[in-house]
Amino acid sequence: MRLVKAVLFDLDGTLVDSLPELYHGVHTVLSDMGLKAPSQEAVGAMIGRGILVLVQRLCAALGIAVESEQGRDLFDRLLKAWSESGGRHMAFYPGVIEGVEQLKDKGIRVALVTNKQRSLTVEFLQSRGLESLFDTVVAGDDCPNNKPAPDMLIRAMTEMNVCASETVMVGDSRNDALAGRAAGVSVALVETGYNEGVSIADWAREAGFTRVYPSARKVCERIVASGRL
Repeated sequence: MRLVKAVLFDLDGTLVDSLPELYHGVHTVLSDMGLKAPSQEAVGAMIGRGILVLVQRLCAALGIAVESEQGRDLFDRLLKAWSESGGRHMAFYPGVIEGVEQLKDKGIRVALVTNKQRSLTVEFLQSRGLESLFDTVVAGDDCPNNKPAPDMLIRAMTEMNVCASETVMVGDSRNDALAGRAAGVSVALVETGYNEGVSIADWAREAGFTRVYPSARKVCERIVASGRL
């Protein structure tokens, strides 16, 4: 590929371990509602398509109709719990912040492209003093179609004035990979995340994605060292 001019990062499972945060909210809210929470592993397998899909999958596991009064109440309670928590139970994976900063030092544009709602995304970044880390942020409610559709990636590239041939999408799931392929960008997958409970390395091999790295930090190191993926 050409020299990398922009890198698009997913958030959950790519830059941060958000499962403890998401599960804490699920466990707390369901306990308050008198319901038994699924295991943390089961909740981890629901991650990857944004908060709305996570809640839909959670409702399905609990036998609750999403559009019922109880389903809507669950959704509202979860959003409130996660907002009030402010990412207290989330942590960046080692070295990823430094990796993003090194990319910026090289003149490479960086964007956050996450299916997570904008309010939760911005609150988390602000809680860590990192609201200026990315050149642009595209969140789940900014576009009509979330990943795996390419819309969010295309919007990020447009906002940064870069083209697909010089852009890399870094993510932990099939949704990131398929969005990257549809947008025409190079894709680097990382093994730190969830991918809806399926090994990303195994899935990538079957789906024809060849670039799989242990972590986003390793992707950053590769690009900083060579200018390419």
